[in-house]
Amino acid sequence: MYLKQLEIAGFKSFAQKIVMQFPPPTTGADGRAGGLTAIVGPNGSGKSNIADAMRWSLGEQSLKTLRGKKAEDVIFSGSATKARLGLAEVSLTLNNDDRAMPVDYPEVVITRRLYRNGEGEYLLNKQPVRLTDAVLLMAKANFGQKSYSVIGQGMVDAILNATPQERKEFFEEAAGVKQYQLKRENSVRKLLHTWENIKQAEAVIEEIEPRLRSLNRQVHKLQRREEIEKELVAKQREYYGAAWQTIAVEEKQVKPQLVQLQTTVTERTRQLAAVQEQLNKLEQEDRRTEVFNRLQQRYQKAIEARSALKESQLVLRNKIEMAQARAKMAASPVPLPEIVERLGAITKTYDAFIAELAAAQRPEQLAVLRERAQTVAQSLRELIALLQHGKKNVQAGAVDPQLQTELHRLSGKLEALDAEVTESQSAITEFNAAEEQKRGKFFDLQRQFQSSQSELNATSAKLSELRVEMAKLDTRREAIEQEVAAELKATDWLADFKPAGSEDANTLHAEIINCKRQLEFIGGIEPETVAEFTQTKERYDFLTTQVTDLRKSLDQLRAVIVELDSTIHRQFNDAFRAINHGFARYFKVLFNGGKAELFAITQDAAEAEEEKKVEAAAEGVEVAEEADTEEEDIKKLLKGHVGKLVVGVEIRATPPGKKLTSVQMLSGGERALTSIALISAIIANNPSPFVVLDEVDAALDEANSERFGAILAELSGKTQFVVITHNRATMHRAAVLYGVTMGEDGVSRILSLKLEEGEKLVNR
Repeated sequence: MYLKQLEIAGFKSFAQKIVMQFPPPTTGADGRAGGLTAIVGPNGSGKSNIADAMRWSLGEQSLKTLRGKKAEDVIFSGSATKARLGLAEVSLTLNNDDRAMPVDYPEVVITRRLYRNGEGEYLLNKQPVRLTDAVLLMAKANFGQKSYSVIGQGMVDAILNATPQERKEFFEEAAGVKQYQLKRENSVRKLLHTWENIKQAEAVIEEIEPRLRSLNRQVHKLQRREEIEKELVAKQREYYGAAWQTIAVEEKQVKPQLVQLQTTVTERTRQLAAVQEQLNKLEQEDRRTEVFNRLQQRYQKAIEARSALKESQLVLRNKIEMAQARAKMAASPVPLPEIVERLGAITKTYDAFIAELAAAQRPEQLAVLRERAQTVAQSLRELIALLQHGKKNVQAGAVDPQLQTELHRLSGKLEALDAEVTESQSAITEFNAAEEQKRGKFFDLQRQFQSSQSELNATSAKLSELRVEMAKLDTRREAIEQEVAAELKATDWLADFKPAGSEDANTLHAEIINCKRQLEFIGGIEPETVAEFTQTKERYDFLTTQVTDLRKSLDQLRAVIVELDSTIHRQFNDAFRAINHGFARYFKVLFNGGKAELFAITQDAAEAEEEKKVEAAAEGVEVAEEADTEEEDIKKLLKGHVGKLVVGVEIRATPPGKKLTSVQMLSGGERALTSIALISAIIANNPSPFVVLDEVDAALDEANSERFGAILAELSGKTQFVVITHNRATMHRAAVLYGVTMGEDGVSRILSLKLEEGEKLVNR
């Protein structure tokens, strides 16, 4: 790679566009350097502006180095006859056939523009690029604005006047480790950014982790609650479904019997009516029948009155028993199965009442008896519903005394009616005995009537029992359906339910109660908890994954930095030794003897860190102990603590015949020669594609200028030189000569001459 062309437009004194061509680095004939271009001209003509333009195009940001105060100072500011310009542009065209710059172009044009409004841009082959990318590419090609590619006025002496620490930075540039340092800086920035991201992510993880654990517990409770609720529903379906199906089976068994008994009662009622009709005919035939009818009516009325009193007595007894049951239930709550069982016992008492009512002999009494039985059954159903659903508050207390009094009164009346029934029966028996022979047919019919009446009463009693049983089943079924509607919200599944039959009702009831207790213990949980847990878990998993990935990136960056440090350290040491050797050689060439040497000032990393702590303690600054080993390692890594640290470079130069201990004691010419020897050693060791020297030979006499020219001729085969000079010996070595002049308008202009062609013209 070498510099092929330079274009300047609007930069400082170059108001008009100029183009300068440069020859490739070769060694010419007769000691002339084929790759050396000399730029000459009077003082103030703008020669150094060419070096500034090249430095500026390479990305120089220091206005002091560019000899300006403001950014716009690099733009042509105008003169008495020419207006100022609004744009400065400099382009360097580089031959990249060897691909020294890692881009797939045989020719690379680096352009920098600056507008007077402060906006600027960098272009690489007319494509916008960032300054960082451009600097990195130049560093890989071993040149740039901070390297020794452009050595301006005063920089030669500045190398000797610089501190050892400042010289170290110059030697790092000379060692060609700039590209690795840029990569290291980029890696360090990434590492710091990654480390900050890790700390932030871990802080967020640490913040949300307790909340995630709390939500996790709540979600587990909610899941457990859902499991228990499903189990409860299953148990309830099994419990209520089995009970409902049992009732349905019993109803199917009772209904045919009920229909059959109803048919029997209808038939026997018809038969009894036929016998009664025959008896009525006999009464019309014989007036004695009226006597018997009166006795019979008396007996029947007594029976009816006694039955009514027994019914009232039974109702009172039921009321007393129900009041006593309410008192017991109010005093101590009992489970629903026990309540149903107790109501069954009350129903048995009611069945005894029905048996007594069966003694009634007239068919027309059945409707009254049925209504009364339904009234008592309705009372029992209301009582069962009240006890099962708790719709009313039953107050515990003693049985109403009026009920006891009324019961005693009815008992007295019942005894009187019993006596009257007995007396009526006796009268009928005596009348029948007296009239037996005379009224044989009548008595036969009477016996037949009584027999039919007894059979009808017995059948009616059985029918009443079945109706009561059906009422019980209806009540139980309605109660179950009401409970199912309250617990499970739907009852349509009961008809199609098929019990598993694995557990009995008592076990299922106990398990249902246990499930409800567990649900009460768990309590209510907001449904939004699951959504919050899901979001928090996703965020936690995302951050955890990110931290894992970031730590992998962190480890990779640490490995890259360590490798770069090792490369920089190794390459710097190798280059330092080579430069030191070349420095001694070129020093002897320039001084015809003498001795020159470079010394690297090193310090152990641990010692450097300890010294910093001591200095900080002396200044009253508290040094915090590192609690995080990883963070401490990263900080050490960022500081570049690898083995022995090179903290500075010391220069020792002793011209022949002298004994000096410091370069500060050298004369001006000796200092210039020493600096030139050092620069030559650097160029010889790690040649840049091109080197710009701005009047570095100004302090040299004619003999030393010849030696300097010989060195340039020697090095011109390795690198390309652009020398701004007033020295004739240097001009003599150049292959191309550019002259810079400035007219009255304050604009610099360029005149060019190839010396080989000029010599041919002269020889003609």
